[in-house]
Amino acid sequence: MASPGPPRESERLFPYRVRPGQEVILEAVAETGRHGGALLLDAATGSGKTVAALAPLIDHAESADHRILYLVRTHTQEVQVLQEARAIARRLGHPIRSVSLSGRSRRCLLLENVREMKDATAEEHGKLCADRKRATERGLAGDLTAAPTVELPEGGSIDLVDLDGCPYYARVLQSEIDLVESRLDSTMPTPSEFEEFCQREDLCAYELAKRLLPGARLVTAPYAFFFHPFIRKALLGWMGTTLDRLDVVVDEAHNLPDYLRESSTVALPQVSVRRARQEVADRGDFQLPDGPSASRFLEVVGAAIEELVEQLARDDDGILTDGIFEDALLAALGGTSHRFDTWLGALATWGENLREERRRERHLPRSWVHSVALALLSWPRLSPPEYVKLATRVPRPALEAYPLDVAGLASALADCHLSVHLSGTLAPLEEYRDALGLGPRARLVSVPSRFPPDHRLCLFDPSVTTRFQDLARDPGALVHLADRVASVVRELPVKTAIFFPSFDLMDRVLQAGLQSALPGNAVIESRRLPVADLWRSIDGMRKDPDGTVLLGVTGGRVAEGIDFPGQDLEAVVVVGIPYPKPTAKREALRQFWEARAGAGWRYAFEAPAQRAILQAIGRMIRSENDRGIAILLDRRAVQFAAALPGLAPIDDLARTAREFYGPRTRRPRHRPNLPADPPPAVRTDKSPPATGAP
Repeated sequence: MASPGPPRESERLFPYRVRPGQEVILEAVAETGRHGGALLLDAATGSGKTVAALAPLIDHAESADHRILYLVRTHTQEVQVLQEARAIARRLGHPIRSVSLSGRSRRCLLLENVREMKDATAEEHGKLCADRKRATERGLAGDLTAAPTVELPEGGSIDLVDLDGCPYYARVLQSEIDLVESRLDSTMPTPSEFEEFCQREDLCAYELAKRLLPGARLVTAPYAFFFHPFIRKALLGWMGTTLDRLDVVVDEAHNLPDYLRESSTVALPQVSVRRARQEVADRGDFQLPDGPSASRFLEVVGAAIEELVEQLARDDDGILTDGIFEDALLAALGGTSHRFDTWLGALATWGENLREERRRERHLPRSWVHSVALALLSWPRLSPPEYVKLATRVPRPALEAYPLDVAGLASALADCHLSVHLSGTLAPLEEYRDALGLGPRARLVSVPSRFPPDHRLCLFDPSVTTRFQDLARDPGALVHLADRVASVVRELPVKTAIFFPSFDLMDRVLQAGLQSALPGNAVIESRRLPVADLWRSIDGMRKDPDGTVLLGVTGGRVAEGIDFPGQDLEAVVVVGIPYPKPTAKREALRQFWEARAGAGWRYAFEAPAQRAILQAIGRMIRSENDRGIAILLDRRAVQFAAALPGLAPIDDLARTAREFYGPRTRRPRHRPNLPADPPPAVRTDKSPPATGAP
């Protein structure tokens, strides 16, 4: 139903009644469509920002003949985008061709049951796929019919050597694409509906999606399809467009800077060097030009990594001074940097030949020697201030070149007609703008929450501290913290989520007495708990009429990836301030931002902590009808008062809860209705938990 009175131009395709705050989003996006550039939109979860951004973008793309690339982080976001596109299409009066892209590994019907493919990289999968496609095209060119659907042997797994061609790709080539397009355009399927259609018709979903792209107005895809240069180039070719005619949306944009840093990190793990040495031993050692044998070279590389990790990575990681690794290798091997590059070139060539040999033999085209050689060749170019080099113990012993400056990695955004960056926790907007190098002309828009302020009560406990130094100094602090969490749980008569800044701290608090105080049907997130089991436990929590308690970590699968509307969740307790762990990598990022913007602590520590807090609290407030109490158990919560309107110290929580929720009680269960993963034993090492920042 349209809003009362004549609609604004920006609301022309908006399919619902415009709610408070949405008119700001609609007009800001429409204005960006007219003039181009970057728009950063911070709007609360549940404010309807997806459809409010999409409607004027589709209106603009239709009139200007632009294409929309909507970048997502999760399958849930993708489904929501395509469902909203359906509603907009009804308002528009005709279907909008919408195509969802996913990686080959998710959509491959042929290779999904191949044992070797379980840990294949995207590049390796792509090479094998290309071989099967060529074989299929040769077969069809010889007037052969498509091979039958592969029959899986008993046990459900097949070998690569048994596969020649791809029947699913053959079906795509043989299909009347106009008829397929007509069927799909009329329904505008969600990703799962599209994949189900392809399975029924024995079609390759990955290749069919590519064939639909030239006529697509809206394309949804993971971040990698745009921010990986080679994939972006391929995507633009498939779509038949150029960057200046592309309108890009980045959903859950607060994740983008860290995604770019992690995906662009160059690593040399000890285990990779060890596997490279084994590869040489298995295939036969060989001499490098005017230098050592390949096995000797790799032995020295492995020993240098081991020594640097042992010397510098006292806890999680340590800084490598520029050139220290290269100097150690040259000192042990002799020679010059030019000769060193020659050796690496020889190793890379040997590894590439091995990959091609394995490919011809229909095996996974992998070479550890090739991977190590490429990492070593790129190592000297990854220098300060854009990169910091580290020796790491966690998650595995390795040397890493970690990008601090990701503006160059996001530079393609400046060549697009526009980019819209959406998140409920994008603030501080200046930090995000500076991280991506979007420049002073980027428009920053914060939309106030439309939810009634009295529906969310924010409290903090000034008697509690989770600072690592305080917990280490006072033997009773951990027990006091466990008692305080247990007391809060008892006094909240509703379904409650408790989020810790790390699994380490959660485990220690459980062992300090919280475990015995929890109701029997409590659900505990764990590193080791499989995703399917976690989802089943959460589904049980939703259905449990007695209410229960859910324990997880800020930034984890529950705190950022799942919605709990209505009475599914009515209280959130954040234990401690989720500052990033003060590693050498984080300290390097702080120094980088201090030099670049004079905001080292704010950008490197406060901004991610604030986002983690707001993401966790946002799980319980999904609509204007939802209500809930958010409690921060840490005296340092006052530092985030500007982001938490109405933040006040806890007085009498039991009385406050009665006044807020009314006469409701939780009836604890002594038997869990679903299995919960037990906490591991308390750690005995001295490394600080993630809450160790001051």
